[in-house]
Amino acid sequence: MGAGRNGGPRVAVLDRVGTIVSVLRRACPGISFRSVNSRRELASDERLVILAAYATADWDALAPLARRSRTVVISAAHGRADAERAISAGAFGCLDLEVGPAALRRAVLGALRGELAYSRAATGQHLRSKLEATVLGASRAQVLTPRQRQVVALIASGHSDREIASALGIATTTAQKHVTNVLRRLRVPNRAAAAVAVLQIA
Repeated sequence: MGAGRNGGPRVAVLDRVGTIVSVLRRACPGISFRSVNSRRELASDERLVILAAYATADWDALAPLARRSRTVVISAAHGRADAERAISAGAFGCLDLEVGPAALRRAVLGALRGELAYSRAATGQHLRSKLEATVLGASRAQVLTPRQRQVVALIASGHSDREIASALGIATTTAQKHVTNVLRRLRVPNRAAAAVAVLQIA
């Protein structure tokens, strides 16, 4: 959405409790925060959505939100693993209230301009984990057969089992077996993780 009633940008905050949206309003004068209680109240063209988290974030809600709008998680409690989960879900940022009002304001304004809203520590940790995974991924790649490399490349491109079967000229059940074997060989839990692995291998 565009400007609020005061002429500043408007941000939707999914906050069923109301504490985090109150903190944001105090920290960010000039920004209109529209509090909503459910995803159904969000417009399809929200410029920025903030998902308020208390004991824990609603991780199931985050991925669908992040697919349709820039979505930043703001948490009332510091959780070391939250930023990594937010990155995995496609969130535009993840902060906790401990950063203070000035940092919150900078983060919200930055997100409105298209800047990711993650702390330096979270960004550094994510890059370190990616670097470690790249080294591990390279060693995992050596255990794949040529056919499995084809399958994992198709997985990384978002192909379904049926589409993999069609691309390789095999039965869907055979493609499903190949996918299962690839996940086992790469030692990853799901297709998304296999897609990340193949990008690291490439």
